[in-house]
Amino acid sequence: MKMETIETQAADLKKVLSDLRDAFKVLMDLTAADFLNPARTQVLYFLNNPDTLERKLVLVFVEREEKIPSVTDLSARADWYERELYDMFGVPFEGHPDFKRVLMPDDWQGHPMRKDYPLTEESVEFKHGVHPKIPSEIISHVE
Repeated sequence: MKMETIETQAADLKKVLSDLRDAFKVLMDLTAADFLNPARTQVLYFLNNPDTLERKLVLVFVEREEKIPSVTDLSARADWYERELYDMFGVPFEGHPDFKRVLMPDDWQGHPMRKDYPLTEESVEFKHGVHPKIPSEIISHVE
């Protein structure tokens, strides 16, 4: 099945999604992809019409820390999706009714799914004296 894609700007996002709401009643998924060159995030809204099974993809590119409008008033499903995208990608949703972290601790610094997030390792202490190898000891390095 072919899925039509609509690319829009952050300023027009809410109008585009509002116009599609009657035909595509279900926000099936909301996710993102991060890019380094140029440093920006692509936010993807997957819409579904349960009657015809037709799907539509609405996408928008946002610069780092650029706010985009929350669509929780158009779809209650967007609530946790938007909070997750902030946690993982750092996309701030303006007008979200309860905008706080949902996955990461409140005091967490950074957004782990962004390409510019520093890779780090933390040792983990398990019960019964088990000390697993840390990833850098397991993964061979290419030189």
